[in-house]
Amino acid sequence: MELQLKLTEFEGPLDLLLHLIKKQEIDIYDIPIAQITEQYLDYLHQMQELSLEVAGDYLIMAATLMAIKSRLLLPQSKVDELDHPDEEPEDPRQALVEQLLAYQAYQEVSHYLQQQAQTRARFFSKEETIPQHLAPTPLPKGIVSLDELGAALTELLQRQRQEDMFAAQTISRDSFSLDEALALIQARLAAAPQQTVSFTSLFVLPIDREQVVTLFLACLELMKTKTIICRQPSRQAPIQISKGVPA
Repeated sequence: MELQLKLTEFEGPLDLLLHLIKKQEIDIYDIPIAQITEQYLDYLHQMQELSLEVAGDYLIMAATLMAIKSRLLLPQSKVDELDHPDEEPEDPRQALVEQLLAYQAYQEVSHYLQQQAQTRARFFSKEETIPQHLAPTPLPKGIVSLDELGAALTELLQRQRQEDMFAAQTISRDSFSLDEALALIQARLAAAPQQTVSFTSLFVLPIDREQVVTLFLACLELMKTKTIICRQPSRQAPIQISKGVPA
């Protein structure tokens, strides 16, 4: 059957071979080398007749096809049969088939990515915006953030651990409720000069870990309701707690 082939640009010899295989509906695992070689060479001749430059890769592939065709025409050596009677003879087309399959996989991936790029090009993105009433307001200068307050508590616990303030005790303590911690902090503020105390002064002996956590939670609750305000004049200065205006 005569091959009617419209000359188009191919990306390389493998691209041309895949085109010929699909055009003739040939099984890629059982390529009729004689037929495909003839069609491949015919294509190169048409390119030369049209004064189109034939790249070296196309000529190398033509030589490869002719070499495979020659090997298939030659009978298998009797010596090989005697030396390896149980082994299947190597198919000269195997390396070419593997190259074609790999190239075909790359083509499919490339086509998929092109489709995804075209689909994505139809969408428009915008930066995330937060409604004005939900946008977080920056803390005034000197006001302590939750992270800074947590860091101060961590430093305090580490220092107390080094001083063995939390050694094992056998004396049981009454539970220290959150309400008691809230009342204690407010009482300390009311009795302090200018109603201001240092953050670390709240955590004095006798005190255990449970009481430390309860006092810290009480501080957070009072900060949330703006009953107290935590300030730090400078990065190295201690955190000061002063009375605020409840919300």
